[in-house]
Amino acid sequence: MENKVIIAADSTCDLSPELIEKYNIEIIPLPVNLGDKPCLDGVDVTVDDVFNYFDTTGELATTSAPTVGYYEDFYKKWTDEGYTVVHTSISLKFTVTHNIAQQAAAKFPGVYPIDSHSISSGMGLLAIHGAMLRDQGLEGWQIAEKLRDEADNIRVSFVLDTLKYMRKGGRCSGIAAFGANMLNLKPCLETKDAALVVKKKYRGKIENVFMQYAEEMLTSGENIDKSILLLTHSGIDKKTLKAVRKRCAELVAFDEIYECNTGCSVSVHCGPNTLGLIYAIKD
Repeated sequence: MENKVIIAADSTCDLSPELIEKYNIEIIPLPVNLGDKPCLDGVDVTVDDVFNYFDTTGELATTSAPTVGYYEDFYKKWTDEGYTVVHTSISLKFTVTHNIAQQAAAKFPGVYPIDSHSISSGMGLLAIHGAMLRDQGLEGWQIAEKLRDEADNIRVSFVLDTLKYMRKGGRCSGIAAFGANMLNLKPCLETKDAALVVKKKYRGKIENVFMQYAEEMLTSGENIDKSILLLTHSGIDKKTLKAVRKRCAELVAFDEIYECNTGCSVSVHCGPNTLGLIYAIKD
């Protein structure tokens, strides 16, 4: 008998089509604007569109929160068919999206919004874990409880090749960006206490930085859950990605390593040639 639980995630979850299909996760596209043109992430705007818009106009695409009614329509679609919904969203410290989901869910018994305490494929990995629990037969409320307990065990970090997008978005000063570029510094950002902080600054060719980053993250001494590693990136060349993947597999015997692309909502801030490592740790 089908377990009538929908596992949903906002499009900021940055999961590959392969993973979305494999784990039967419903994706909720979030708003992205190219100037005055409203779009939906992954529906009528791509990451290439976001980067091309910046290159041609010098302006960033912008993101905006969905309306309460937008989430209500999604929840109603599934609850009318007898499903419960477990919906993971980006950390409340980054955006009001989770608050909006909570407001919408108040009208629907059996809808459980989850603050992932994370971004990008970190919330995606939490959704994957929710799908695994669903397939084990757990009910929606049970899945929600487990995911809330697990949220702080997801490790998310990224290395940025450029600070142009962060600078343009007001997330780093022009002086800091100029200094980083002059010194060839590549910042590593990680989620900590549900917020994004600078973990370290690397220096050198980005290909070498990626390898050093992978080695330091995966030999940190934490008790890594070896079931899944997500390599999430914004357009890294195949040769470099293959080399990083090989090194990660040498460092930790993961059961599965998946490659994911950052979506529009995340790429707006990180820019091209960014690499992230996402995995869980055990208590």
